[in-house]
Amino acid sequence: MGKISSTKERGPFSIIYYEACINDHDARVREKYLKTGMGKRYLKNRLKRFLSLTG
Repeated sequence: MGKISSTKERGPFSIIYYEACINDHDARVREKYLKTGMGKRYLKNRLKRFLSLTG
């Protein structure tokens, strides 16, 4: 814990969303998509639905 300089002052964190990929290429493509405007909107809506069900 605390190994990445950009987040080490803001922990600890809890994982609230996880996606698994078959290989590194698929993971990088998915991450790149999630960092776009459409990907951020998708993730925000997905988390909103999930968190409203569990909260």
